[in-house]
Amino acid sequence: MKNEIFYKRLKKIKKYYINILVLATLTIVSLLAWSIDNEVKHYKNLALEYAKISFDKDLIFRKWAASHGGVYVPPTKRTPSNQYLINVEDKDVVTTTGKKLTLMNPAYMIRQLMEENEGLYGAKGHITSLILLNPKNKPSDWETKALKLFDKGEKEEVYEFLNKDGKEYIYYMKALVTEESCLKCHAHQGYKIGDTRGGVSVVIPMEKYDNEMYGEIIRIISVFFIFYMIAIVGMIYTYGRLKASLLEQEKLFDENRKKDEIMLAQSRNAAMGEMISMIAHQWRQPIAIISMWANNIIADIDMDEVHNDDFKKYAKNINEQTQYLSQTIDDFRNFFKPDKAKEKVLIQDVMDECLGVVGKSLQNSNVHVEKNYTCNTPISIHARELMQVYINILKNAKEALVEQEIKDAKVIINIYEDENSVVCEIKDNANGIKEEIMQKIFDPYFTTKGVHSGTGIGLYMSKIIVEQHLHGTISAVNIKKGVCFSIVIPKK
Repeated sequence: MKNEIFYKRLKKIKKYYINILVLATLTIVSLLAWSIDNEVKHYKNLALEYAKISFDKDLIFRKWAASHGGVYVPPTKRTPSNQYLINVEDKDVVTTTGKKLTLMNPAYMIRQLMEENEGLYGAKGHITSLILLNPKNKPSDWETKALKLFDKGEKEEVYEFLNKDGKEYIYYMKALVTEESCLKCHAHQGYKIGDTRGGVSVVIPMEKYDNEMYGEIIRIISVFFIFYMIAIVGMIYTYGRLKASLLEQEKLFDENRKKDEIMLAQSRNAAMGEMISMIAHQWRQPIAIISMWANNIIADIDMDEVHNDDFKKYAKNINEQTQYLSQTIDDFRNFFKPDKAKEKVLIQDVMDECLGVVGKSLQNSNVHVEKNYTCNTPISIHARELMQVYINILKNAKEALVEQEIKDAKVIINIYEDENSVVCEIKDNANGIKEEIMQKIFDPYFTTKGVHSGTGIGLYMSKIIVEQHLHGTISAVNIKKGVCFSIVIPKK
C-alpha cells in the first residue's frame, strides 16, 4: 500500500512535468517562429525602404531636370541626338561660337544614369511606360502588370519579392504623374496634367539582406536553444529534488511505522476504555429497571403477595432488559469489527427496534412518542450501528425533557425520503440547545451533564458511525421549543 501510494504520487508528478515540458516546448517554438517571422519581415522592409529611397533619388533628379526643360550637351556616340523628340523644335542647337549641342530631356538623362550606374549601389532602375517614345523603355511583363494597375487607379506603387536565376530580388515600381514640365516632350501623346504617364521600377538583389537576416536568425535560434536547455535542466533538477523528497518521505514512513503501531495499540486501548464507559452509560437505566423489578419481587415475597402472573411479568421485564444489555455488548463488539456485513432494511424498522429497547424508559419518564413514516425504500446499512445512534439521541432527548421538567414532553420522529437519500428527523420540545455550545455537541468528551452523568462520547460516536460507516450526515438545529437531529443516509 505504501509503495503504491509512493508510485502514484511519483507518476502524477512525472505527468505534471511532462505537461509543463510540452507546454514550454510549444511556447518556445511559437515564440521562435514569431521572432523569425519578424526578422524576415524586418529585412524585407529594409530592402523595400531602400527601393523607395532609390526611386525618390531618381524622381528628384528627374524633377530637377524637368524644371530646367532638360540639359543641352555636346552630341557624342555615348549621347547621340534624341531621335524620338520629333515634336521638340530646338532639340538640336548651335551656340554663337558654332558649338553643336543636343537636348537631353529628363527621361533621356535618367535612362542614361540608370544604364551606366546599374548595380553601383545595389539597385537597378528602369523608366518605362505603356505608351512609348523610345522602344528601349519597353516594360517587362512584371512592369506591364504594375503599369496597368496604375492606369486603373488601383495602385500608386507595387512591390513583390521574386526569384530569378536561383536568387531573390525585390521588384518595386511607382507611378510617374504628368506635370506641366512633361508636356514639352509628351503633349503630342495625348497626356494631360495629372495623368499617369508611366513609372520607374527598381530591382534590388536580396542577397545582402538575406545574409544578414540568416545570421540574425541563427543568433535568435541559439538564444532560444540556450534558454530551452536551461529550462529543461531546471525541470530535470527540480524533478530530481521532488523525487528525492518522496524517497525521503518513504524512508521516514518506514522509520515511523513502528511508532505508528505503538500509537495504534494505544488508540485501541483508548477505544476499549470508551467502549466500557459507553456500556456503563447505556447499562445504567436497564440495571436500574432490573433492580426495580427485583425489589418488587422481594417486596411481594415479604408481603406474602406472591402471584404467578406477577412473577411472570417481572421475569419477562427482567429478561427484556438483560437481552438489551446483551445486545448492547454485541453492538459495541461489532462496532470495532471492520468486516461487519451490511443488511438491507427499512429505516423505520430500525427505529421501531430501537423504540422497543428504550420505549419503556421514555414511557416511564412521561415522554410521548409521535411517529411519522413515509419512507418505503430499503437501504443497505449496518443496522445495529444506526440503532445505536438512535438510542443515543433518544436517550439524550429523554434526559433533557426530564431535566427541564417539561409537562407535555414529546419526541417526534419523521422518516421520509427524497430522490437520493432517506432522512430521519428526531425532534423534542426540551427548549433546545444553547447556541454557544451547539457547535461542540459532536466533539469527543464534550458534555453538559457533569463527569458523573455522562462521558461526552455518545454523540461523538454517533457522528463517526453516520459519517464514516454509513457515509451520511448528522446535524442538529434548534427549532421552536426544542431541537431537531437530522440523519441523512444516501440510498446508494
